[in-house]
Amino acid sequence: MAPARPAHVHRVRVRPADCDHRGVVHSSRYPVFFEAAMVETLRSLLGSYKELERTGIEFVVEEASLRFTGSARFDDLLKIGVRVRSMGTTSVTLGFDVDVDGVPVATGWHRYVAVGTLELRHTTIPEGVRKVFQVREAARREREPARRGT
Repeated sequence: MAPARPAHVHRVRVRPADCDHRGVVHSSRYPVFFEAAMVETLRSLLGSYKELERTGIEFVVEEASLRFTGSARFDDLLKIGVRVRSMGTTSVTLGFDVDVDGVPVATGWHRYVAVGTLELRHTTIPEGVRKVFQVREAARREREPARRGT
């Protein structure tokens, strides 16, 4: 079965500042790429990150995971597929799959927690924002094969 269609695809060209002395993308750059991909995903789903802030919340990273499956180099064009992995009352987990010319180089996820823009503590994700993410999560689940033994 084909993998689920991402909620958004973000592309970034690797710059010299992203690389180590060998010209390979440094591991510390992938979370930065993921964050940019998250912001662009919100832009594609909501119109802008400002729309999220207008609801009285913003997202902060609570937990992150990163696994390398290859390497990218200076001037490569990274394609970062963003998927909704799960949705909670106050959090959303986005998965990131990075490839160069169709060859996987990294995969990871970030769990984002909604915090109030004024009080800066966990808060419920507004229904309008939740619906946008749930549509993407439901579409992903429909395309996944059924798990055995569950």
